[in-house]
Amino acid sequence: MNFNHRLILRTASMILLFEGIAMLIPFAFACYFAEFAPATAFFCIIVVCVSFGVTINRVTMHSRPYIHSREGFYIVIVCWMFVILLGAMPYLLSDMDYTFWDCWFESTAGWTTTGATVLGYDNMPRSLLLWKSVSSWLGGMGIIVLTTSIFPKLGIRGQKMAAAEMPGPTLEKLTARFGDTAKISYQIYTVLTLIELALLVPTKMTFYDALLNTLSSISTAGIVDLSAAQEAFVITPYIKGVLAFFSMASSINFIAYFMLTCGKFREALHHYEVRVYLLVIAAAGVLMGVDLYLHHIGDGLVSGIGNALVQGISFASTSGFIIDDIGSWPTFSKFLLLTLSLIGGCSFSTSGGMKIIRFSVFLKLISRGIYKRIHPRAIKPVMIQKKPVSAPVASSITMFILLYFGLFMFSAIVLSLNNLDMETTLSAAAGAFTNTGTSFGRLTGSDFSIFAAPFKFYLSLLMLAGRLEMYAVIIMFSPSYWNSDRARV
Repeated sequence: MNFNHRLILRTASMILLFEGIAMLIPFAFACYFAEFAPATAFFCIIVVCVSFGVTINRVTMHSRPYIHSREGFYIVIVCWMFVILLGAMPYLLSDMDYTFWDCWFESTAGWTTTGATVLGYDNMPRSLLLWKSVSSWLGGMGIIVLTTSIFPKLGIRGQKMAAAEMPGPTLEKLTARFGDTAKISYQIYTVLTLIELALLVPTKMTFYDALLNTLSSISTAGIVDLSAAQEAFVITPYIKGVLAFFSMASSINFIAYFMLTCGKFREALHHYEVRVYLLVIAAAGVLMGVDLYLHHIGDGLVSGIGNALVQGISFASTSGFIIDDIGSWPTFSKFLLLTLSLIGGCSFSTSGGMKIIRFSVFLKLISRGIYKRIHPRAIKPVMIQKKPVSAPVASSITMFILLYFGLFMFSAIVLSLNNLDMETTLSAAAGAFTNTGTSFGRLTGSDFSIFAAPFKFYLSLLMLAGRLEMYAVIIMFSPSYWNSDRARV
């Protein structure tokens, strides 16, 4: 199969340039905190990224303006692997004696907004911790969507690459041109980020802590453990509320925000996926709150429901931040949290998981199947917002969910070779695949250093598969993909 290598290099050069510019933020903080080794590492990588990015972009300026769908998947994988590799270099070159695979895992966890760690947040230089938050913010909406929003001349090829990066049930567009859709999406994303930062800065947080928490929560990475004691500030109910609210806000379908900006308040408030998502979180929060109260955990029913709602938002949005010792929570509450992380947030958002819209359609398909058993001649379409779901979309969602749980179970079997307890093994597969980054057993602190190097690499692939919703990664292992005689699209 012949790929459009000039376009691949051109796209990679733009992303390379963006990554180099983004490193200026942690570089500035490294200089401020007198972290000389990380500062030197950032400076060298910035020079390389900017130099090569500008040079390759000029050389490939006249690339072919159209790509096939198969090339879209290839470009997405190449670009993501590229940014992960370069993103690992600051960790590797910071004179902290980190191994390459630990740095690769840390970079993957950052870019995929998983928030897991093998290096440990307590001993990590503050500039490197900020770089992980910055990479999470950039990866939150997708690097191809970022490229398309800043470089709209990608046109139709940008749309195909974005479709490979975030396939969804359908690729929703806010405008006629996908470049404009990407730009509006990032404008909304940026506005939410600035609002949260403005709300956190007046607290007792330093600007660094406010920026770190903002970037990690708005991208649903949640890399900061709120249950641990913070030296710089005290975790107040206000801070918990802000972080939980914006984690939930960024896991809501961005189509709803676009409707609000267009004055379509009624349509935004009645957006089906958003309403179901909020209902699921509320129901799970109340059930977990009652469960905590019955097991005498917490300071009463109201406090239990409040903590359960915040923790439920953390898992449903796949942020994964921890506000309590969830390892000691009742099994019922743990199971609900795990279920929330597997379902995930809304489509066209920064969250992971299978997405609420797929879960809703799948439940309706089950209900329809039962009804058709009773009334075999009846015509009963699956309806979403008073519109029937087409057969191809329903089939695609069914296949996705079957593949989703199939890969989840296969990953649990692979990770079981590390010979850890079952709760930790299943939690590791769920935490990486859903991009939550934490779960139960020995992983309540998001520390995956208990795994050997080969399993860290597999977990990195699993995080990437979860972020790209599987297909872009799994297709690379399909023989028919590489055989140009079998498919030409």
